[in-house]
Amino acid sequence: MTLAMLCLSVNDVLVKGLSSAYPIWEVIFFRAFSGVIISFILVVFFGWQTLKTKKPLAHLTRAFASVACVVFYFFGLKYLMLSENVAIVHSAPILATLLAVPFLGEKLGLHRITAVILGFIGVLIIVKPGSDLFKIESLFPLAAASFMAVGYLATRFLMSTESSVSIIFYYSLALLITSLVFFPNDFIMPSAFNLIPLMGLGIMGSLGHYFLSQAAKSAEVVVITPFEYTSFIFLGVMGYFFYGEVPDSSVYIGMLLIILSGIYIVYREQQKKKSIVSQTILKNTR
Repeated sequence: MTLAMLCLSVNDVLVKGLSSAYPIWEVIFFRAFSGVIISFILVVFFGWQTLKTKKPLAHLTRAFASVACVVFYFFGLKYLMLSENVAIVHSAPILATLLAVPFLGEKLGLHRITAVILGFIGVLIIVKPGSDLFKIESLFPLAAASFMAVGYLATRFLMSTESSVSIIFYYSLALLITSLVFFPNDFIMPSAFNLIPLMGLGIMGSLGHYFLSQAAKSAEVVVITPFEYTSFIFLGVMGYFFYGEVPDSSVYIGMLLIILSGIYIVYREQQKKKSIVSQTILKNTR
């Protein structure tokens, strides 16, 4: 999970720098193009059988939800500070908790409701709606978080039967198709030097998603989730080093509330699973 966050943080830093020199849809195209190349390499390495799926509709939902997430997230990176953008996007687990009620039939107890409210207070502190400090661009990462939440739910449904390679491949293909549909008219031919970071987007992004999938398969969510927030550290350091970004106190306060909310939601989810397992064992021993 830490490696995943490092790769995705490097990806964010590259996107922010490149979006100041190239149209954002051009940056998305190179992210998709290089990502498809990496995906094909993974498929060849692990075998074409990894693309077999029993859940094509879930793959389609997950792929295009992730595409929408990336598009809005990249636009957020262009206009907002790295730490501000990633903090708002990390409200996705909170949104996923709410979406799990109608889509997965899960119930919200008092503890989860409290955690959700706490997380949204954190988002409001960062976004500052209704004040003179509010920026319309803050809605980009909020939209990204919404689609990321849908992607979370689809991934939870897929991980029991599907390979990490297939999830990466179908997502990368969907992103490439979308980037071709919205291919910019003001395309700027990149220099040979800039092709390195542009192609590096797919490498770092695909590696990040692969490590994420492996983390989800290798350990319980309650174990790996705290390490997801290492991205705040990586982006805080890199944002200051490369772009001189220094977030104000509201970003740190909101970030802390979102982190506490996300970790507590995962903890309660784990406690619920343990309770169900214990009850099942008790019934079977009677």
